[in-house]
Amino acid sequence: MLKGKGVSIGISFGKVVVLKNQKREIEKKNVDNPEQELEKFKQAFNAVINETEDIIKDLNGTELDIMQAYLMIMQDPSLISETENLIKNLNYNAEYAVEEGFNSVIQIFETMEDQYMAARSRDIADIKNRILAKLFNEETVNISKLHPDTIIVATELTTSDTAKLDFKNVSGIITEIGGTNSHTSIMARTHLIPAITKVEEATKILKNGDYIAIDGSLGEIYLNPTEEEKEKLLKLKEQILHEQEELEKYKGTETKTKDGYKVELVANIGTPSDVEIVQKNTAEGIGLLRSEFLYMDSENMPSEEEQFNSYKEVAEKMQGKQVIIRTLDIGGDKELKYLKLEKEANPFLGYRAIRLCLDNLNIFKTQLRALLKASNYGNIAIMFPMISSIEELRDAKKILEECKKELDNENIPYKKDIKVGIMIEIPSAALVAQGLAQECDFFSIGTNDLIQYTVAVERGNEKISKLYTKYHPAVIKLVKESIEGAHDAGIFCGMCGEAASDELYIPLLIGLGLDEFSMNANNILKSRKIISNLEKDECIELAKEVLRLTSAEDVEKVLKDFVERK
Repeated sequence: MLKGKGVSIGISFGKVVVLKNQKREIEKKNVDNPEQELEKFKQAFNAVINETEDIIKDLNGTELDIMQAYLMIMQDPSLISETENLIKNLNYNAEYAVEEGFNSVIQIFETMEDQYMAARSRDIADIKNRILAKLFNEETVNISKLHPDTIIVATELTTSDTAKLDFKNVSGIITEIGGTNSHTSIMARTHLIPAITKVEEATKILKNGDYIAIDGSLGEIYLNPTEEEKEKLLKLKEQILHEQEELEKYKGTETKTKDGYKVELVANIGTPSDVEIVQKNTAEGIGLLRSEFLYMDSENMPSEEEQFNSYKEVAEKMQGKQVIIRTLDIGGDKELKYLKLEKEANPFLGYRAIRLCLDNLNIFKTQLRALLKASNYGNIAIMFPMISSIEELRDAKKILEECKKELDNENIPYKKDIKVGIMIEIPSAALVAQGLAQECDFFSIGTNDLIQYTVAVERGNEKISKLYTKYHPAVIKLVKESIEGAHDAGIFCGMCGEAASDELYIPLLIGLGLDEFSMNANNILKSRKIISNLEKDECIELAKEVLRLTSAEDVEKVLKDFVERK
């Protein structure tokens, strides 16, 4: 049995198709005619762009968003500038210039601290390999036409590969390289295809035509499974399907505990097309729309009109349900080339989010005006990220009021009583929650950042990842302070971090009095089921017990014991 990291749950059986990277000998040569070499490169590059545009024509939803972002990377002139320089100024052959030029760009992305942006380095490597394949006239496997029950095995399944995949005939995906945030993993989960990554030497061990079974939950791969193994896996598959069918009955129902305590289950989304998954899972609203997609998918600062149209689209699709839109959360770790931000030694503690917006009023006011205008078409609320003090909240609200006056003077309608909230993701905000709550309409606790700022552990650092834990008593006490601060002022408190959908954490959050749980839309029904089997009073007692504990290990054990007893 082979072992890897499961990134998309499920059981599947099928025959292997191995996608092996071509072995290339890329020689460094000095050419006599650099113009001819430059033309050869441009033809290969344009051919890849044309192929990508053809792929996009047949896509929609999440796949379309992913490939449009991929195409935007290709259309950025800085992507190929170094390659062109190497050909024009150093007379290098096209193949060597592509290898060197693109590798320099890949290295820049790989060192970015933001995990999403770092993962885009793999997209650039994919673009490079596609150009080289054109320059070397290589033939590739047609993955748009596969036999039923195919399990794809690859060193890495790239963004363009994923977009071309014949998903109806793919029953599983195995890769040597990848992670939870890769486009392949995201698309596998979207299509409910079991997927496993980080499987060492998978392309060497597994051969074309091998019959295998995979468990996407545990990351296990069975080569020529025995009858006993098949029977075990089929039972697991039946159990998973049964669980999914069971969840169907929670569609469209109220989210409440056994004893009638109601909470709201809402969704975190990144683009307007994600609304389809939100509606499919009957979320009660959108608790976090990350507005960065507009900025990171563009070569230039998005205009007020572009932003307005996107926000309006989401608001209208949600048909009166609340849509909380977070203002721009960009900074040193999420680079926008057209902003030309200086590199920082510690971007997570630096010039980002509300700090950047308050210092760049043209950017901030453009977004606020677009949000206000879109509020006339649905139930939009505005949320400011990374608030650390009451002064920042007051400054942000003052600018919002200026935008309202401008729209009044221009006779442009907007929702006069639009709700304004903040993210609680910095310990200082949690500790002064009572004061902050007096001056806004809601809180949303961002546990992903709150944890790293509380325990001083950068969440992407694998060397100290074991110290990054939501079970730390200090984190739980800050969550408690935030909820109580909100309730004392008569406003609601939600949570939009990963902890909001954690099976162990949900009972604790119910006990602490959390009003709204915001999560990946695919987790809505499961979370609704979990909550329906709880009682508020027993959760309150659980919270009291947890708050007396002094170690993360003890907290996790108590929560596990509670869930196992249910």
